[in-house]
Amino acid sequence: MSFLLLRKTFIYLLNMSDEKLIKQLNESDKTAFEALYDKYVGMVYNFLKSVLKNDKLAEDLTQGCFLQLWECRHIISSDRNLPAWLYVTARNSAFKEMRRQLSAAKYADHYVLTGEILTGERTAESDLEVRKKEVETVIDELPEARKRIFIMRTVDGKSVTEIAGELGLSVKTVETQIARAKSLLRKKLSALLCLVFCLTFGI
Repeated sequence: MSFLLLRKTFIYLLNMSDEKLIKQLNESDKTAFEALYDKYVGMVYNFLKSVLKNDKLAEDLTQGCFLQLWECRHIISSDRNLPAWLYVTARNSAFKEMRRQLSAAKYADHYVLTGEILTGERTAESDLEVRKKEVETVIDELPEARKRIFIMRTVDGKSVTEIAGELGLSVKTVETQIARAKSLLRKKLSALLCLVFCLTFGI
């Protein structure tokens, strides 16, 4: 296969929906995996870097997150909210690394190193909690029907088709309500929170 054809194929995959790419990933399609990697690696890395304040560690954990994705390729559902899955995986990896550093520090300098790392972990957890509350405040501003649809999609992880069926609405109506909810969130949230939302809600 020529380089030009490979490039066209890869660009085509990048423009495919996550649902289609995950279906191919379920079949161990490495090209689909690479397309998902290219699509989300920047968001995962930036999130980990913002939490850990360490470029090299963020790079290592980012690779680990995508390794987990590959290892779960046969069981991850095609209608799964992949950005949310990656965000949770990255967050858990970051906190696990912080706990590992904390444990190691106990055998080095308990009073200095442990205190610094513990503070870093608490700060990261506290920061995430503050962001969560800011997001919840904005979501509460949504009209009740729109908020319900948005929560069903982002929190419950239901597909647009499932939401439409449960609420007796058209798929187009559900998509429109979700788009309007996202538009408000983009206007209200800071740049950093928008980054988290890119990971969590696939904006």
